[in-house]
Amino acid sequence: MHKNNTELAKITKVLNEFKINDIGKSSGFCCRQRVVKPFELVMSLLTALGDKSVDSISDLHRYFTGLTFSDVQYKPFHNQLSKPEFRDMMKRLVAMAMGNWQQQILGTDVNLSMFEQIVVQDGSSFAVHDSLSDVFKGRFTTISPAAVEIHVSWDMLSSQPHAVSVSADSKAEYDYLPPAASLGNKLFLADRGYFKLSYLRDIHASGGFYTVRAKTTSNPLVAAAYTAKGKRLKRFKSVSLKKVKAHIRRSEVVDMDVENPHGYRMIASWPKDKNEPTYWVTNLPRSEYPANSIIKLYGLRWQIELLFKEWKSYCNLRKFNTRKASMMEGLIWVSLLALLVKRRIGFSIQQLKGIAISSFMVAKNTQGWFYKLMESIIHFDQSTLIQTWNWAVDYLARYAKRAHPDRDRESGRLAPGLTPIIS
Repeated sequence: MHKNNTELAKITKVLNEFKINDIGKSSGFCCRQRVVKPFELVMSLLTALGDKSVDSISDLHRYFTGLTFSDVQYKPFHNQLSKPEFRDMMKRLVAMAMGNWQQQILGTDVNLSMFEQIVVQDGSSFAVHDSLSDVFKGRFTTISPAAVEIHVSWDMLSSQPHAVSVSADSKAEYDYLPPAASLGNKLFLADRGYFKLSYLRDIHASGGFYTVRAKTTSNPLVAAAYTAKGKRLKRFKSVSLKKVKAHIRRSEVVDMDVENPHGYRMIASWPKDKNEPTYWVTNLPRSEYPANSIIKLYGLRWQIELLFKEWKSYCNLRKFNTRKASMMEGLIWVSLLALLVKRRIGFSIQQLKGIAISSFMVAKNTQGWFYKLMESIIHFDQSTLIQTWNWAVDYLARYAKRAHPDRDRESGRLAPGLTPIIS
């Protein structure tokens, strides 16, 4: 089989009529084949959310009728999305996609080779219909009575989510962290919303590593402190952080040992334009990871922010005007599937062409190929599918390659010690 077609086969292994219809049946979404079949429904929704910006369920209905050549009216179409089993079916499809499409596209040089995986944790929230406040209660009830939060554990080396949860925005973020026991020999990165010392202690006990931004209200007892060049700072010995915070000079870095059962480090930097220092905590050894390396390593966390931007801007992770909680959640899983499909396509092109591809540009540049590719899969039009796929490979290799690979190595995602895996 031609290499191009082998990569296409990996995509259609998941976007497969028999598998999707089987999951539709086993999840209880349908007991027998009706006019609105699981495969055609899923593929039309996937196409709609991945193709361009859509704002309503009516838009989704128009995609369905246009792609399937059916005359299904809006009401029966809406009824299918209203089923609680629709959400369950989509969750199972996403799990299948994540299981089949996990592929390491970034390696580690000697600086990061001690880690089996680099796990980044973050969440993103958005408002939904006010009537859903009983299920999806918002944190800011005056502004948004109902809101959802998407919790993501992201694998840096595969550039893919490996665990995703949907909850009410009011739920505690801590409840959706990966189990500390699962982080042995891995590096965990997270923002200050996930700063929880008991959890970090458990990661350390499991043989894992972490670099997490700490809250500015932290006030540990400092046992010792050093400059970025390793000079000992005498006034920081055996004193609380608040008492010496004023002595952290702006634009300088202080690397502190904190008195704690597992002996973590706290690194402080006071930027010129800030009223407070920024703090990071880590259990990585100073001998191998000096303070400036820790700050640079933490910069990898920005990649998950870009993931959410890509997801919201080009895969329609947004509010739909529905009063059905299961429908709203089901559409969130569809949008995630659209994200995974585009990323899988980008990774395939990276392997086929031997160039670094920007997943953001793949998600953005769908004109002329995405709709046709999905349409060919729906109708199993093999000749058109292969033709469209080959065109998409050539088009994206030209217009979705990473714009600044040298900058990536100097100050971007590769700077801390990641390396692209390109065959």
